[in-house]
Amino acid sequence: METNRSFAVNVADAVKTVDGETENNSVDAKLNDNPTNDFQQWQALSAWSIVSNIFSTLKNILSNGFAIVPIVYTGWQQGFDMQWGILASSVLLILVTIFAIIEWRKFRFRLHNHQLEVRRGLIFTKKDEIPLSRIQNIRYEQPFYFKPLSLGTLVIETAGSKKDEAHLAALDTLQAQTLKRLLLNLSHTKVTSTDELQQANSQQNIDNTQPIVRKSLADLVLFGFYQNNFIWFAVIAGPIAGQIDWDKIFDSPLAQQFWLWVQQQTHQNIGLQTIMLIVALFAIYSLFSLISIVAAILKYHPYQLDKHDDTIQRSGGVISHQQDALAIKRIQLVQVQQPAIARLFNRWTLYFKQVKGHEVEQKTKQHMLVPSVKSTEIESLLASIPQLSGGASALPNSYKPIHINWLTKRIVLPLFPAIVLTIVGYYGHHSLEFFEFTWFAATMIMLAIYIRYKQWGYVVADKVIWQHSGFFGQQWKRVAFEKVQHVKITQTKSQKHAQLAYVEIGLASGNVVFPYIPTSVAQQIVAQSLNATVNNNQNWI
Repeated sequence: METNRSFAVNVADAVKTVDGETENNSVDAKLNDNPTNDFQQWQALSAWSIVSNIFSTLKNILSNGFAIVPIVYTGWQQGFDMQWGILASSVLLILVTIFAIIEWRKFRFRLHNHQLEVRRGLIFTKKDEIPLSRIQNIRYEQPFYFKPLSLGTLVIETAGSKKDEAHLAALDTLQAQTLKRLLLNLSHTKVTSTDELQQANSQQNIDNTQPIVRKSLADLVLFGFYQNNFIWFAVIAGPIAGQIDWDKIFDSPLAQQFWLWVQQQTHQNIGLQTIMLIVALFAIYSLFSLISIVAAILKYHPYQLDKHDDTIQRSGGVISHQQDALAIKRIQLVQVQQPAIARLFNRWTLYFKQVKGHEVEQKTKQHMLVPSVKSTEIESLLASIPQLSGGASALPNSYKPIHINWLTKRIVLPLFPAIVLTIVGYYGHHSLEFFEFTWFAATMIMLAIYIRYKQWGYVVADKVIWQHSGFFGQQWKRVAFEKVQHVKITQTKSQKHAQLAYVEIGLASGNVVFPYIPTSVAQQIVAQSLNATVNNNQNWI
């Protein structure tokens, strides 16, 4: 990160203008020597922001276009008119470029009266006034096309927003880093005298950055491998596979020779053929994982997470360099997730979840993350952030399971349709395969319900409560009682008789549910949440 000199001062408090007259002249004289004072005036973006707007718009179109892949493929198979395709693409590019130019011409921003003001629009002008105290995340990114020009982009998100509040593209690197530090510190520091101004200046020159974690290239390769979202491949490949003539492929000489080779190698042993099938599926998964691995490297390498004063800052990215900053006090929930394949490598992914909104980690529905973390690293990583609410850092070794009534009320549900289908099949003289499939499906559903039940659990500590859940993988959620906004307890008639309760803990980042836990534990959660709130007058965000 740049270490250019800037002042953590509240411009609105330090400089007040009434009818053209400036108050606090001594402080104003100091501020006028600082280039950051320029941010008080309306600022236009560089013309290079047009390029950024074009790329971002096309990226959004392509990233949300997975559903049209099968349609395009089907149209291509049935005869696609290349001329119409080129014409449509050209018209789209022209329209996107026109909109980007208009957006650039109308976009202005400035720091004024404790807030960042942004003026923008296409047809109509829209003015956003963002209070500095609401700023939750600031991401600095430098796409490959901005690196030779020493330009960068600031993406600013506020608490509870559903989208990025401000996207300041094509800023000079020095200007972007200065503005970033101002936005992070203005809401916390108010300067009303020359002495306080000088003190703020000296604090800015002190490098308070403390390294928390670094991730090697091998760690990111492993992260991309186990974090692979194979379901998207199935969604896209499924419709395409339906267009392929599989009989023709299976009857081809190459397929026949391959099947003959498999029979020779396995000696027609079903067990060996099953093993070979599993190996083949794993190879296909590994091949598809290359996309995820490359994406992880390009986005995060070289990954580093640092603590700077009261913020944690992540940086990395090969093609598009990014720097994310998150105020520690805004972390609502710590989630540690371990997908099924990650369990083979004893690796976790740690997430710092913030106020619910459009997250810095775009398109993943997750917040700032630490990839490929070993179990032994989690405690030291959380302990290195002492400002984190709750204090508890070590993952629990075990958990208390939810009551077995949750299982008994659900595991019998698949039996009723299986019995009904069996009766219908008996009088309908269905084949044996019909009954085998019916009871196999019912058994698999009951097994899935049992696995889900075994993963549900909780641990109540002094200042936090942990929730354990999962299916093939597992995850821990760490909830600090002082972050709790509300606790909702519901009971059915049978739950009340068994002294059980369904507890929903509300946080600014979302709700955490604890089903079928003892009423005494539910009351303990309420008591500890109220006690933490009474003894802590800080804002929960």
